[in-house]
Amino acid sequence: MNPTGASETDNNDSDQLGVLFEASVGRAIDHPDGLAFVEWFAEVAPLVAPLFAASFPRDDDARRSGLRMLGRLLWNRIPHPDNHFRPRPLPKPERNAACPCGSGRKYKHCCAGMEALEDPFANFSLLRYVLQQFPRTRLRKLSLTGVDLEELAYVAGEWRKDGNAEDSVAVLEGVFADVARLDARAEHAFDELVECYNDLGNPKKKLQLIERCLGAPDLTLHSAALHRRIAMVADAGDHAHAWRLFAEAQRLQPENPALAMLELSLLVDEKAYDRLQERGRFWMARLARDRNHDYADLIAHIRELIAEPQAAILKYQSDDRPGLLELRRLVTSLPAAECHYTLDRGGAEARLVPSTALAATVAAWDARTEVAMPDLTMLRSGDPAAWGDAAPGIAWLEANPLAWQSFEIIDDLALAVRESELAAGDELLLAPLLEHAWSLLQCVLERNSGRDCALPWAFLDNRPALRLVISLFYQRCDQQRWPEAREIAGAMVLTLNPNDNHGLRDEFVRLCLRDGDVREALAVCDRYPDDALGPTPFNRALALFMLGRHDEAGEALRAAMVRNPKLLAMLLAPKPKPVRLKGAFIEVGGKEEAWLYREAYLPLWEKSGALAWAREIVRQRKAR
Repeated sequence: MNPTGASETDNNDSDQLGVLFEASVGRAIDHPDGLAFVEWFAEVAPLVAPLFAASFPRDDDARRSGLRMLGRLLWNRIPHPDNHFRPRPLPKPERNAACPCGSGRKYKHCCAGMEALEDPFANFSLLRYVLQQFPRTRLRKLSLTGVDLEELAYVAGEWRKDGNAEDSVAVLEGVFADVARLDARAEHAFDELVECYNDLGNPKKKLQLIERCLGAPDLTLHSAALHRRIAMVADAGDHAHAWRLFAEAQRLQPENPALAMLELSLLVDEKAYDRLQERGRFWMARLARDRNHDYADLIAHIRELIAEPQAAILKYQSDDRPGLLELRRLVTSLPAAECHYTLDRGGAEARLVPSTALAATVAAWDARTEVAMPDLTMLRSGDPAAWGDAAPGIAWLEANPLAWQSFEIIDDLALAVRESELAAGDELLLAPLLEHAWSLLQCVLERNSGRDCALPWAFLDNRPALRLVISLFYQRCDQQRWPEAREIAGAMVLTLNPNDNHGLRDEFVRLCLRDGDVREALAVCDRYPDDALGPTPFNRALALFMLGRHDEAGEALRAAMVRNPKLLAMLLAPKPKPVRLKGAFIEVGGKEEAWLYREAYLPLWEKSGALAWAREIVRQRKAR
């Protein structure tokens, strides 16, 4: 079935026309004789595009005349590389001259009447077919000084959508070699080049382009670069800097309608939904008052955004990935948790064992993701094709509801959503998956009388369930749902995974101290006496101090500072320089760990008075 709804004949006709245009452009470039081209086109068109030629009159002479006229119009639109990518139109025939279509009649009695008809190529870009004549190495060297930049940007955008971003970069980079010569017509090309760098994963070149265009004398191009810089700063989490730059953008172009979505996007990033409502209504009213422009689409977009921000973001991300909306439909109506696992016990520890039916479902899922359904891998890489019209993973999940009772399958989907880095993915796609997994785990433990049973990380079969619980914990922290975060961390550290392979004990202790449950925090620290390095010894000293056991706290702090001097030095520093994290792994006892501890625990040390006490301990030690 044709997913676009077009008939096979329509598709074949379109394919034939594409071949005809490519051949025509190649002929025009290799043999720049307009009259000869017209004759060539009349001969070749019926052979290359018979479906297209069949739409002309059946009479041979009439068909040939029509094809000649069409060839003439086509020639007049072809941009020639050796003419600064401008057409070389044939001169308009004199009214009393013989008609160039070859009918033998005077032009005024023949094809002159077609002048009133709409040129079929008026809004059709032939530049793409021209540029396709050159290999990428030649594209980089082409002189594009006379090219229509709007049309060039359109071609580059079409290539990028087709997965040819490198070719787009080849033709666009030269345009921005000298930004001082550019004006507002380069804005679209700038945006396309930025998107190409995004697709190719080249943030360095993207930043260099933006910085270069920030120096452009043209206000429109400068503002476009500033808007991109604001988005980058916001994505890096520096919202204060982003708002300062936004104020500058407002001063430069206060009437720029792009400011509307830029401001609202910043508010969405900050989850400032009340302010989003207010500013959204302001922008809708302001845009509606502009009688010189039609902003109906933008106003509709803003209305959707302020009504349901995350859903609106996902909808617009789904323009080329409709499978995302299908996935959302599934995860918002998941079946209730059912137990399809048993516990293979060994004392206080157990391994999750799926039922025969569930194991078969998982095997079928694994087979499809590896062979017939590459969606999972593509979604992880952000490839829009992963959840396009033909996303078979959605249909498979809908046809196999037992899949939703599998930790392994849910873990696969959660990983895919996380790694796709969708702006609305956490709230609308990941959250329902993680919440369902937590309910499923509670159900499995309850049905197997395993509430006090550990599920060690060492058992591979337990890992999908534990990964999902860890993910839910961090999501609850991001959402500042602290009681739920503490409950999950406590379940992991105290019961499910007492070996604490994920280091949740420090998070759990912090939440206990935050809630004033100091004895619980101390008990957790005492469960890990072998933690010579890292935060646990400092947390133990803090807990002892908060309980009023100052002598024990002093001994604990002195022992901790000997083992990990960088952590205490960072904690006590009045204004330390922020430490930039260099990767996913953090050295125990290193500066990165010390900085993260300061960020998380400094308020507790300050509020309890332990920070001043620790400074005094250090002063006394140095005085000896």
